Amino acid sequence: MPIAGIIASSISGHLTTSNFYQIQQLSPSAVSTVTFSSIPATYKSLQVRFNLVWSVANGNGTPKIQFNGDTASNYGYHYLYGDGSTAAASGAVTQPSILPMGAQGITYPLVGIVDVIDYANANKNKVTKSLTGFNNNTATGEIRVASGLWLNTAAITSLTVLATIGTYTGTITLYGSN
Repeated sequence: MPIAGIIASSISGHLTTSNFYQIQQLSPSAVSTVTFSSIPATYKSLQVRFNLVWSVANGNGTPKIQFNGDTASNYGYHYLYGDGSTAAASGAVTQPSILPMGAQGITYPLVGIVDVIDYANANKNKVTKSLTGFNNNTATGEIRVASGLWLNTAAITSLTVLATIGTYTGTITLYGSN
């Protein structure tokens, strides 16, 4: 049975496939922190899409996220990951940031998507969900599914992506979604 929206779109000659609107794209080069600021409260959710390569001596950089400049221990997260031969899970509470993304080394990019749900609602804590991964042409690639929590009811007006060690280069794009 056809889906009504697809039939209606085909009648008019186009297919609507997205309700994501680019807010800002950043192309950091050898930095440890980037911030999206003055985020408008006009969308239902935010989405961060990234393609980043770390520059660290031991090949293991981990990006994290903070909201509204909050560096206190108001964050928590859980994640499940697999690397082709092993699956594991972990989590933490009372953290200074959300850890939605996996670790990666100095040659191959870490890519992923982080959704920030209902970010402008000032009546509830904020949650994230993410899907990230990398493949460095060895058996140590990884895929990670994660959830995060910011224990604050403030509307999110800025979002910072920071490196725990080293610096990163690549592209980070912030989208709004209705």
